[in-house]
Amino acid sequence: MRLIPNKTAALSTATSHNNKLGRSEAKIEIIITRNIYGDLIIAESHGTQNINSYAQRDRGRPKRDAFVGMLPPKLAQIMINLSGTKPDDYLWDPFCGTGTVLQEAALIGVNAYGSDLSDKMISYATENMSWVEKTFSTNTFWQAHQADATSVKLTGEQKKRISQVVCETYLGQPFSAPPSPEKLHEVVGNCNHIISDFLQNIHSQIRPDTTLCIAVPAWQNHEGKFTHLPLIKNLKKLGYQQIIDKNLLYHREDQVVAREILVLKPADIAKTA
Repeated sequence: MRLIPNKTAALSTATSHNNKLGRSEAKIEIIITRNIYGDLIIAESHGTQNINSYAQRDRGRPKRDAFVGMLPPKLAQIMINLSGTKPDDYLWDPFCGTGTVLQEAALIGVNAYGSDLSDKMISYATENMSWVEKTFSTNTFWQAHQADATSVKLTGEQKKRISQVVCETYLGQPFSAPPSPEKLHEVVGNCNHIISDFLQNIHSQIRPDTTLCIAVPAWQNHEGKFTHLPLIKNLKKLGYQQIIDKNLLYHREDQVVAREILVLKPADIAKTA
């Protein structure tokens, strides 16, 4: 038996990983703790997040760009899992940026296409994926090319292969403090327009069984309330249905622009009068 030193009530990922909780296949590890109500909880540890590996896959890559935002490898991994992707599947990231989704796909044996409006991001993604292949000895198919997500046309081979779309869409400009109502209205409208155009453009090109897991922006005010994209209430008109009907928000407590995760399936486009 050993006592794990922890300065906070919650056992942190760093403490868990550095003390090797749940990292031995040859042992059964039992955790005994007491909650805030005084209840004694006994649990078996089955594993721990490898924060050192996440840090390497994030900060160790040769190309990063804070200006365009950086999708955390952990969130990319979560989104790939939510999409139901399996090894040997083909996914597509139409906003691939520096290639985080492509990277996380390769690490679990998933093939990936990436595209981005910026030639610079494509060069970054290409260099990062070459680093992934050398560092982690991956051997999956991947391809990255320049294209505008609102007008891109998939090839016949891509239409046949792609079974998941996983991406962080356009999140708008970053904010260190909640913007004025006028500025927020402008940014929400701009993001809503771009992402709606993207969803409409790919609707007729992707397979009917395609699962989409996309991160869209949501804006937090001083009271902790969120402004969501209007398109979320109009998904049927865009030809999609949510298959996870919950607010999945990924953000820090003080973060203004959060990532809202939508898991979608293509559906018939609703007729409007």
